[in-house]
Order: sequence, then structure tokens, then C-alpha cells
Amino acid sequence: MSEEKKSFQETNRENRDRWDLLKFDTQLMRAGEDPYLETSHSLRIPLYATKSYTYSSLSEFLQSHYFYSRTENPTLYALDNKLATLHGGERAISVGSGMGAIHLACSSVLQKRVERIRPNKIKKLLPQSNPNDIPSIVIHNNQYTGVYRLITKIYPQMGIDFKIVNLCDLAEVKKVVDENTKLILLESPTNPKIDIVDIKACADIIHEVGGKCIVDNTFASPALQKPLKFGADLVVESLTKYINGHGDCLGGVIIGTKTEIQNIRYFWLETQGQVLSPFNAWLILRGIRTLGLRMSRHSSNAMEIAEFLEQHPKVIKVVYPGLKSHPNHEIAKKQMLDFGGMIGFELESGEVSNEFIELLKLIKVGVSLGDTTSLLEYTTLMTGIDLASWEKKSMGISNSHFRFSVGLEDPKDLINDLEQALNQI
Repeated sequence: MSEEKKSFQETNRENRDRWDLLKFDTQLMRAGEDPYLETSHSLRIPLYATKSYTYSSLSEFLQSHYFYSRTENPTLYALDNKLATLHGGERAISVGSGMGAIHLACSSVLQKRVERIRPNKIKKLLPQSNPNDIPSIVIHNNQYTGVYRLITKIYPQMGIDFKIVNLCDLAEVKKVVDENTKLILLESPTNPKIDIVDIKACADIIHEVGGKCIVDNTFASPALQKPLKFGADLVVESLTKYINGHGDCLGGVIIGTKTEIQNIRYFWLETQGQVLSPFNAWLILRGIRTLGLRMSRHSSNAMEIAEFLEQHPKVIKVVYPGLKSHPNHEIAKKQMLDFGGMIGFELESGEVSNEFIELLKLIKVGVSLGDTTSLLEYTTLMTGIDLASWEKKSMGISNSHFRFSVGLEDPKDLINDLEQALNQI
């Protein structure tokens, strides 16, 4: 008698058990891909460029896993499995961008999932109808500007309050968290000033009032930091950055429990349509296989360059988690396996900063980060271009601040370029 065919879910569970036993660098190669749930024997995951899936009978349709690519796609599913395994989460969902991941994750915490209710009853659920029970979110006073705009400009129009504090000051965090606080959203390291936030401490504080902690792990990636181990409820990453690592596509991901991710996938993603394209998922799968090697080189290069900048007389401030001068260096050592490729530094003035940019020969100026190629961002006119002067001041963004995404070039060439430019200003 032939053995009964295992369900898609059973097979996937057995595969995940195998992947969990592997070391991180082996998971980068195998998780989600070997063995692959589909019938193909291709060495690489196929690109499933399709919107829908067809079946020969209604029973076959009802037993299947794939119906429509806004919800599920085999190429994306391989990427989701890999990212969940790498982070130590139960499930993951890849979406169209890092900002999309932030918005979907926050929506799942801050807003009610409303289904099968008559439209005329929806108004009673609006936060504005319950002024003593307005949900609020706590963010850092140096939050990534895209997220800052979402939380402070868009969410208040949806009846969601916000509080901006220094998340590095735990006493200050405790003061603002109350029974209406549903969420602490944090980055560590932060963008663009490279602050280090104590993930476990913030998670513990918000859990005391029944809220949740979402951690943006983009600057570290799972190669250097796994926030779920420190109490985060959901982790988000911009796949555009270090995960893909080659600067050629956009993407985002949310990692968490099975229940949380299913809620996001089958309601919030379905509703808001923040879908990652199969081709971008395929590119990200290609890029992620070298993540461990790349993050090691990014970190060692950045450490060498940070030490150089800290000693140069023309540089008035350097912020890098690996430097002992970083105010939260010890927390970084506790949370991170290495310190990453992001450096913050400041020069004497805006005029000097403009001159410095013009003198660089090898290092290119541009937005984004996490590529194989180094990118230098002049914060006030790039990430901060949409901010008012008072907003930049409140975030501590000066007109001479640089965010340096250190690439994989030889560090001596990068230092030589920085040195020749600094010596001329």
C-alpha cells in the first residue's frame, strides 16, 4: 500500500525542522530552497511570473496552497521561509518595500481587523469615537524620516496618537508609556544617527501594558542581530538594503509568529496590496546567499574607517557602535555579533561639508545604503530634505552630518579618498 501523500503544510514543517538545525551560513544557502516544495529539480528557485494558479477540480483547488499572487507566490514563499529561519521566527511575509513592511506591521497592531460587519456599524469602531481610548505609538526622537512622516503626518489623520522620546533613555520611555500605548517602534542601529537602543528593555516596558514592540533591523540584518531573541514581537527589514545587497531592487519583510504573520498576509496585505514582485524576490534570494560574507566585510571595513575618522583633526564627531566612544557601545556588544557597515560623522560646518563632497574622487554621494559599493549621504539634503528646520533640530541632524554606508572596496582605498578630501578643506 502506497504511503499517504503529506500535505503542503506537513512537508514545509519537516523542512523547517531541518533548516533550524543548520548554522547561519548554511541556512543562507539552503533554508527555503533545499529541499524545495515544488517539483522542479532546478539548482536555483524558479521565477514564478504569474498572477494566478489553475486546477483541474474544485477539490484540488481547495486543497492547494496557491490561489493568487497578491497573497502567495512560490518564489516569494521560498524567500519567506528563508527569512523566517534566519531570524528565528515562525513565519515571514515579504512585501513591496521597507516602508510597506513598516506600515503593514504597524497597522496590524494599531488598528482592528474588521470583517463581516455592516458598514453603518464601522463608525463606532473609529478611534475618534472613543476619545479616552486613542491608541498611541512611541518612536525615537531620531527616527528614519520616512517612518517619521508616516507616524506623525498620516497616522494622526487615522485617529492614532504618537509620542516622540529618546528611546535610549529608559526612564523617559517609562514616563510616556500608558494603557493606551499599543506599540513601541524602534530601530537599532538608528537611521541616520547610528544610535543604539536597548531592544530587550524597550520590549519589557511595552509588554507591561500589553503592547507590542516592533524592531526595524535593517542596519544590522539577521547576520548581526536577531531582535526576536530580545523580546521583539515583530521584526521588519528593508530587503532593499543589506539583505539583497546589490542595489538593484526594492523589498521589505515582516517576521513574527504564525498567527501574527497570517493576520498580516490574509487581511492587511490583501487589503493594502503591498506585494513584492516575483522577480524582485528572485533577485533578493540571489543576493542573500552572500549576506554573512558581506556583513563581515562591511563591519571590518567600517571599523577601520571609523577609527581613521575619529583620529582626523577635521572630523569633529564620529558615531559607530564598534567604537568605545559610542555612548551605548556596551549595549551594541550585547545585542550584535558585529557592528555593521554604517558610520555617522560630522565636519565643522555646512560650507566645509559641501567642499568635502566636491573633493571626493572614489566615494560616491547618494541616498540608500547596504550596497556592495560605498555610498555617502549628506543627511540634511537627502534623508532630511523634506524636514522643516525645527524638525531637523529636534532630531539632532546638523547641516554637517554625513551617513556613510561603507561598501566592500579595499578599506585603504576608501581611507585614502577620505584623507585626501579632508586634508584639502
